[in-house]
Order: sequence, then structure tokens, then C-alpha cells
Amino acid sequence: MDRDVVLSNYQAYFKGRKNKIIEMAEPISEVITFGNMAAFRGTGKNVEETPAGVQETKTYKYMILSQKQPDGS
Repeated sequence: MDRDVVLSNYQAYFKGRKNKIIEMAEPISEVITFGNMAAFRGTGKNVEETPAGVQETKTYKYMILSQKQPDGS
């Protein structure tokens, strides 16, 4: 997926959010590297407040796969 596509999707997501983020944490639990690839695994927690003032806590797990590009990025 193209970087600009990912960026525009996140921009649209955050622009449309109605809840206020009170707290956000996404610590990385593990990084595995293999050749030009790396996998990151972790957990996340968001504490949000709705427009009505109700606080909600959301927890989740995530994994990110990254590939080193020919230009080194």
C-alpha cells in the first residue's frame, strides 16, 4: 500500500472522530527481524470521552510488518 494512501486514510479517520482521546498507549512487546523485514507486536489502550462526557476504555493487540526500502528507509 502506498504511503499517501495510508496517510489519507488516517487523516480521514481522525478528522471524523467524535470522541476526545484522554489517554493513549501502544507499547511494543516484541520486535522480530529477518533480512530486510521486521515485525512489531504490542498491545494498546485508549481512554476516550464521548461528546456526552462518558469515558470509554478500549484495549487491543496489534502487529506491524515493515520492509526496508532500497533507499534505506
